[in-house]
Amino acid sequence: MWTSSGASCHTPQVTTRLEKFREYMARFNPAGDPRGTVRDGLYVPRPGRSTADEVAARLEIDPTSSHLIVGGIGSGKTTQLLVACDRLNQLADTRAEYIDLSLIHDLQDMAPGTLIIAAGLAAHRHLEPGDDKVAHEAGEQFRRWAYGHRHHVWIPFDDDPGEPDDELERGYYDIIEEKPLLSSPEKPIKWSVEDKAHRLAQIRSGLRGRFPHLVLLFDSLDRLPDPAAFATVVEQDVRAIQKAGIGLVLVGPLRSMFGPHRTITDYFQHFYPQHAVDVQQDEQGRAFLVDVLRRRAPSELLPEPVCRKLAERSGGVLRDLISLARSAGEEAYMRGADRVEEEHIDVIADAFGRQLIFGLKPAEIEFLQRVRQTGTFVPTSDDDMVLLMTRRVLEYRNGSSRFVVQPTLEPLLEQMAHRQGAA
Repeated sequence: MWTSSGASCHTPQVTTRLEKFREYMARFNPAGDPRGTVRDGLYVPRPGRSTADEVAARLEIDPTSSHLIVGGIGSGKTTQLLVACDRLNQLADTRAEYIDLSLIHDLQDMAPGTLIIAAGLAAHRHLEPGDDKVAHEAGEQFRRWAYGHRHHVWIPFDDDPGEPDDELERGYYDIIEEKPLLSSPEKPIKWSVEDKAHRLAQIRSGLRGRFPHLVLLFDSLDRLPDPAAFATVVEQDVRAIQKAGIGLVLVGPLRSMFGPHRTITDYFQHFYPQHAVDVQQDEQGRAFLVDVLRRRAPSELLPEPVCRKLAERSGGVLRDLISLARSAGEEAYMRGADRVEEEHIDVIADAFGRQLIFGLKPAEIEFLQRVRQTGTFVPTSDDDMVLLMTRRVLEYRNGSSRFVVQPTLEPLLEQMAHRQGAA
């Protein structure tokens, strides 16, 4: 509803305007829970087959397959996971669970076995009291792994009659790991990971009577600061979880698409790059972005021309679209307007672009100028990759792949190039 309710000491006209803008701001909260987007009917399917459609369809016919989704921050990967999860849970023989790893684990401390522990805890939640005893015992072991426990093994010293007959002198407590004598040509799964995988398979077996198929969808791994940590976890955990007969979907870091980290995609049967919506050459894409805005605000508050302008300035990144719309509503309210106007978009787009360009080094500015002029992206350093990861450079794939600078940066870079040319 876009009308006020309840009594107020303010005049009805002011209260109505205030309530309208309050609801507007709430609906355009870029930090809001994506599950609310789906639950509240704000989700708009992308034109054609979405990533969620492809992931869900392939898991329906191959429930133990593995999938990697990669894209820039704010490109809508989480929403696609949630939609795919909901679709899979409509199947009578399948249980799918969405897991936001950042809510249960410090992403700065990733290690082999982390995903398996999260998988074990998720699977354990679906066990019922009458299910297999071995599966329940395996679930309790996962709880100990997840939340801490102590397990000691007594290691006696060799008997030495010359030593004092004191227990502390006869041995010590330790944890022993027996290493294999043969080395497989395939990179081996660590003993500690293998043990967890065995327990996970026990829980999976205990659930099979009620849910023949189990699928886990892991979010937030795209935020890992170290791509090597993601590679290590994938090499160990993804293989181990699949051995337990569990379907798997991961959101991974953008670096998985470029440079030496591209080989990580080989561990997955399916790979989905999630690109920004092409706001320059894809009319259906622009209509999709306008529809996203229209689900959140009526035309009397967010007119059609304003929606189109917001779509263009966002560069086709969903999070930036929502963030810009929210800032525009704030600007309109502070200026005393009754609705968002195009002039408000100009103000907030300029501020958004200046925020993106603030603090960049001269080499980064020069790189952005090359992308702006040539439409190509050839990263030669980590700084170049960061420009893509932070959405200063956007990739469009509409038939063929091309790169652009974020639209709010375009006029600022043009001004800088003009000043340099004049100098």
